Amino acid sequence: MSGGDGARRPPDGGEDADRTVLKGAHTRLPGTALVRAPGGGAAAAETLPSDEPGARSSSRAGVGRVLGGKYNLVRLLGAGGMGEVYEAEHVLLGVPVAVKTMHPYIASLPESRRRFLREARAASRLVHRNVVKVLDLGGDEEDDDDGVIYLVMELLKGQSLAARLRAPRELPDLAEVASIFADILDGVGAAHACGIVHRDLKPENVLLAEQDGQRVAKVVDFGLAHLDDPLDAGPTLTSKDMIAGTPEYMSPEQCRSLAVGPSSDLYACGCILTVLLQGKPPFSGLPAIELMAMHMFSIPPPLVRPPGAPPVPPLLERLRLDLLAKLPERRPESAAAARSRLDEAMSREAEARRLPGRKGDVPVEGRGERAPAWPESETARQEPAPEQAVALLRIAPAGQGLSEACEIGLDAQGIHLAEVPDAAALAESGLGVAVIDAGTDVDAACALLEALGRAAPGVRAVVCAAGLSSERMNALVAAGAADVARYPVAPDVLSRKIARVVRRGR
Repeated sequence: MSGGDGARRPPDGGEDADRTVLKGAHTRLPGTALVRAPGGGAAAAETLPSDEPGARSSSRAGVGRVLGGKYNLVRLLGAGGMGEVYEAEHVLLGVPVAVKTMHPYIASLPESRRRFLREARAASRLVHRNVVKVLDLGGDEEDDDDGVIYLVMELLKGQSLAARLRAPRELPDLAEVASIFADILDGVGAAHACGIVHRDLKPENVLLAEQDGQRVAKVVDFGLAHLDDPLDAGPTLTSKDMIAGTPEYMSPEQCRSLAVGPSSDLYACGCILTVLLQGKPPFSGLPAIELMAMHMFSIPPPLVRPPGAPPVPPLLERLRLDLLAKLPERRPESAAAARSRLDEAMSREAEARRLPGRKGDVPVEGRGERAPAWPESETARQEPAPEQAVALLRIAPAGQGLSEACEIGLDAQGIHLAEVPDAAALAESGLGVAVIDAGTDVDAACALLEALGRAAPGVRAVVCAAGLSSERMNALVAAGAADVARYPVAPDVLSRKIARVVRRGR
């Protein structure tokens, strides 16, 4: 099997560059640095760039240091914005471990310290083959070891799933995909059983460890996890206008900064399954805001398998799409349910039971007799797209909103913008879809959406705006926007959004 350039593409962004908290930068050390590669070489590939080299070097715990009187730091495995990970040895027992430290100047920030301690408490609740094991925590308020707080975990040999997918080789075959994904679902299910929602599942946070002569996928890095923690009585770690996670793997509800539950992790699992099958997540290569809008509004595109790769079993593709459902209630009810469906998808017997009979099961007759009798409404028609009139409400000053070229491009595709002055006029026009040309005035667009909801509740609106942030996009969606587009708006992009809104409104 040959994996082309597209098939070997890693999930977009670096180890931590793609992790986003949309209210200022927030960079954390990924769990991949907990890996010790066979021969000791691969860990360097997981090392993150440093934002402040001088500050990092001066605050390192340092090789040779003994933390808490117990853990001798033997070798640096990886470094990042929050701290470093070392291979270490228990002084008395001689047992190798991994020690994750925080830089003292980061540990002095209450939110960062709480996030680190939350990771420790979340992971310590989990004792499962597919979750990295936490062994110890040190450097609390009573004994901060000169400002260094640290987390001690099992030391694993292997590499991250992200590193496996970045390697210049073919994508995993279907048997390997099923094995890795089954382990991920088992680990995620164990977390959910303990009341923990990970909230940042992605290939960088899955370790492919060598254990007892087998490769085992383990879920790591619970720093963004949501859990009910009686030891943490402070405010929530993500405020109402803050969105935490990695944009390529965030569920629609996470993109809107709504409450998340286990189904949000299942959506991320659907994104990971997509990466395993095609080398990149469903949506990638775009700014964070646009990725979030696609998770909220866009249908996942078809899989792009590498040349020569065997087709994906239909039941596996159905599972992938169900995991990527926009509404949480339409996803599998649990990780265990998804795991059961995965086993079924990889079973030929189950496939034969669940899918329609093959041609060999049908009595030999004419071709017309063997064709299924599709209802007329479901018959595919090769017809040109119908002309579509769409209302246009302008808020942006002349020359600052949709370009004339965009309007001409829409017109060429059969989408004709009919300008109306306000919500009342739109209600009288009888048009069912509107484009709001908002410019920079998102507040005015929200007010117009609310007026539309009162005057013409059946109208679905696409808002085009400048300077979209997560907070502004969420405000538009809350006010009733069916989709959003960021300037400059290309006619093909806007036409696709309008077409999706029309389909959803039928």
